[in-house]
Amino acid sequence: MEFAFTSRLACRLRTPLAPPARGRPPLLVVLHGWAQDGARQERWMSAAVPAHFAAAFPDGFHRFEVRRSERPPRIGHAWYLFSEDRAAFLASLQESEEALLRLIDAALAESGADPDQVWLAGFSQGAYLVNTTAMRHPEHVRGWIAQCGNVRADYLRGEHPDLRERRVLLQYGRLDERLPAGAPEACRDLMAGFGADVRLSMHESGHVITPEMAAEVAAFLGETTAAADASGPTAP
Repeated sequence: MEFAFTSRLACRLRTPLAPPARGRPPLLVVLHGWAQDGARQERWMSAAVPAHFAAAFPDGFHRFEVRRSERPPRIGHAWYLFSEDRAAFLASLQESEEALLRLIDAALAESGADPDQVWLAGFSQGAYLVNTTAMRHPEHVRGWIAQCGNVRADYLRGEHPDLRERRVLLQYGRLDERLPAGAPEACRDLMAGFGADVRLSMHESGHVITPEMAAEVAAFLGETTAAADASGPTAP
């Protein structure tokens, strides 16, 4: 699968507003939810990107028509294809993981960002893909943010990833009816069990990204990248 940044519909790439004084900028790749797109996610998460970061807001890999009685048809995007067929679902998820890794490589090449400071963020379905990709391929990321999404141990296919030195922010809404009870704590415990430094943050909201959540992401990224700068370069 090829990724070109000539089309704003494929991936919205943003250069740092205030490039770092030394070295290359970190990169944040932000994934939207089901039936959404990169443009909408950029509106929600623009304030979450620290000024010294490059950022990418791609559209999901699968395009489809969204029809609702009260609105005109539009094109939506999904990151993977959900199926009741378990094997087909896991195959689609793995295909999307590999596509996301290729997209990260393309964004690094285009932006000139630091490959040792790649961060992922995802909302809802995007959070599922971020969680599985980061946990199954931790060597590609410094850390990640998952918003209103989940991950299950069986998605890892029996793997035991080494997530030490990986920093994770999990954000959930207490009023979110789309997630099963106990999912935030189970997700945190799964990642922490593999060595990740996980912060679980609960908000008084539903299945949505609030301005407070975006501000929390900006603070989280700012403090973690500042800590990395203070300790010097380290390989992921």
